[in-house]
Amino acid sequence: MLDKRLVDTLSRVFNVDPATITPDTSATNLSSWDSVGHINLVLELEEVFGVRFSSESIPTLNSARTLQAAIDALGG
Repeated sequence: MLDKRLVDTLSRVFNVDPATITPDTSATNLSSWDSVGHINLVLELEEVFGVRFSSESIPTLNSARTLQAAIDALGG
């Protein structure tokens, strides 16, 4: 299950309907999820959840599922 704050942030950053976001939403199936959008998403999520992603993990955070797992692991 995706946290509502994650869905809302993905929706806002990528300007898509929140109803279209699933755990499988990723950079490969969301055309607006480009490299600049990815950095903006990471920064927004760090603020929303009060977490800090390691620079090594940021490139691997390429789907809603992996983002949720990383946030959970950081206690966000």
